[in-house]
Amino acid sequence: MNTHAIEAQYPFKRSTSVQLRFNDIDALGHVNNSVYFQFFDLAKTEYFAGLEVNADINWCKPAIVIANVNCSFLVPTVFQEPVEVLTQCAHLGNKSLTLLQHLINRDTRELKATCATVMVNLDPETNQPAPLPKVWRDAIVAYEGHE
Repeated sequence: MNTHAIEAQYPFKRSTSVQLRFNDIDALGHVNNSVYFQFFDLAKTEYFAGLEVNADINWCKPAIVIANVNCSFLVPTVFQEPVEVLTQCAHLGNKSLTLLQHLINRDTRELKATCATVMVNLDPETNQPAPLPKVWRDAIVAYEGHE
């Protein structure tokens, strides 16, 4: 494994296929580095949508925001390569969580890039960090099978 890869402690349970578009490719024939973040965001959306949260979420008033994101580009991704993003909650804190994502070649399973995103729950009235809602914690633990 590449020494810059962020290794998963748990099995990935969420996979999101990504379709490469012509405008994703740079002059060298590789996926442009800024496009990877679009792939990871798409997979974050699917991850959260797939959680069985028994509460009405008002997406117009975001509560969980990105505080930090780190991406390691390991191997170039090229046009028409079949890729997918694997997503897991690698850490569940009191006021934050960390999502780990791997972009891989769907056929060969070659690791292309890794991404770690720290997300913080904010109180919408004070705009300050607040404990993660119990419904979110419970849904993540139930889905992932670990705390």
